[in-house]
Amino acid sequence: MSAVPHHNRHVPTQASDDAFAEVKAKVDLVKVVQEHVRLTKRNKDFWGLCPFHQEDSPSFKVNPQMQSWYCFGCERSGDVFTFVELIEKTDKRGALQMLAERAGVELRKLSPDQKERADLRKRILDMLKLAAQYYEYVLWKMPAGEPGRRLLESRHVGEETARRFQLGYAPAGRGFAEYLRAKKRSLADAQEAGLMRRDGTDFFAERLVVPIRDERGQVVAFTARAVRADEQRKYINSPEGPTYIKGRVIFGLDGARDEIARRGHAVLMEGQFDVITGHQFGVTNAVASSGTALTEDQVRLLKRFTDELLLVFDADRAGREAARKAAALAAHNGMRTRVATVPDAKDPDEFLRAGGAEALQRWQEVMDKAPSGFEAGVAEFAVGLNPSNSNSVETVGARLRDWIRQFPPNLHEAYAELAERKTGISRHLLLRDPEPEPVRPATNGAGARSHAAARKMTPSHYLVQLLAVRPIAFDRLNGRLTPQELDEDDRGVYVRMLETYERLGPSGLEAELVGYPPEEQDLIRRAWAAPPPNVDDEVAVELAERIRLEHMKGMHSGIIRQLSEAERGRDSERVAQLEAEARELARAITDMERRG
Repeated sequence: MSAVPHHNRHVPTQASDDAFAEVKAKVDLVKVVQEHVRLTKRNKDFWGLCPFHQEDSPSFKVNPQMQSWYCFGCERSGDVFTFVELIEKTDKRGALQMLAERAGVELRKLSPDQKERADLRKRILDMLKLAAQYYEYVLWKMPAGEPGRRLLESRHVGEETARRFQLGYAPAGRGFAEYLRAKKRSLADAQEAGLMRRDGTDFFAERLVVPIRDERGQVVAFTARAVRADEQRKYINSPEGPTYIKGRVIFGLDGARDEIARRGHAVLMEGQFDVITGHQFGVTNAVASSGTALTEDQVRLLKRFTDELLLVFDADRAGREAARKAAALAAHNGMRTRVATVPDAKDPDEFLRAGGAEALQRWQEVMDKAPSGFEAGVAEFAVGLNPSNSNSVETVGARLRDWIRQFPPNLHEAYAELAERKTGISRHLLLRDPEPEPVRPATNGAGARSHAAARKMTPSHYLVQLLAVRPIAFDRLNGRLTPQELDEDDRGVYVRMLETYERLGPSGLEAELVGYPPEEQDLIRRAWAAPPPNVDDEVAVELAERIRLEHMKGMHSGIIRQLSEAERGRDSERVAQLEAEARELARAITDMERRG
């Protein structure tokens, strides 16, 4: 047999072998696995559901004596390194790096790039931990924290709950920078962690600061809420980076995981303050997706701790859409869901605070009536069904057929039978393949709709779609935008939706839609069927500010053109007037860009 060329084979060095051995000696496989899998001890071994394939009964065994694991279902096996490789989707060197950090073992053989990334991540985590301690101290121990304490009092959040979430307050100015200098810590690391601006001012200045912690309780980012009424952006967040990817973190999970295990389910909400208020009023298994659409990574993370989610999202159309998507995604990961809608309130935070001493009792009554995620969708899609009208039956049947197909195929038969019992529509109709749409020659109206569908997604068009899905966001746009600042194609539908909202509230659009022009009906229905990626009040505000800024820039360009004409015509009075207008508008543009 010919010798294998040296560059094609890997011979571990003694140093790397020593590193693996040292790390393996210092970490306990059972503890590592328990962060991802619920284990039950049987005799000397531990058993749980395999995290690497779908199963209903435990076939995943951990042997603490041998520090090894084996799954009788998928037949994977290995030690602590192979487990971390698979669960974290990394290679052996990456697993070594993660476990070494956990065990406090310094790796001398990392590549320069790997070591730089590992060092940066560690420094950022240390800085975030320090910042959380600083902000919490300011909130409770310093006069500068008074605005934060007043905000918590107004939201009925007591000190015990606030400390459980490690809430803090970032004062105005350069207090954090001075604190770091006193402790001889790096200001550059604080900037890298998204805590400080280049001029040394605190990124979260004059805001109540909420640490975002991973499931182990490690601070990985912050979100911060404004305390001043004139602050245009209610919330600002840490940027994503080496320690934080928003779609992989569940807010509040570190504090709720034990209660989730005890109660057998997690209450999944949208916002951080929903969760904080929930814990204040006794809903201590509440967690949040932090305003994002629930992701596959978040579902997998939740499945480590429970098989059931109670979805309590905002009561508007966007919240219902998010709940439907979450129910289908959870089902594909082997999780059950129920969906609750709080009455007479826009979200769980408002509902609980309005309930006073009876809040928890009222909450439990609503939760006890929560239907399954699938049934909630059936009820919503069947609104307006007239069983004696064949067109109505076909329309609702098509919606339910699409809804059933969003779930795993093995559930289709049972769900079609359930939908039949709820609506009276034959399960055979619900399970049949849809007929292909006939190709029709385009009429003038169809051409207009096609043109509308193909429109470029400008900030103006995005805002109109967002408002169609979430009309309540109009409240946040008061004084921030005029119809004239929108694209010409969007002004009519914007004004019509605003008038409807002001007269009839959030549900008015559905009631009056049939009276809108056909092209506007088409735009709104398409927004309902396929909402924009992010649908919340803060996005609406940011879009409005961006639209106004672009409008102001356009006005400024127009004034400059008029100024050139006035200068050519030697109209000195007109020149002076236009120069003053241009200066005033330029200042306003600069101020707006600086705030943004």
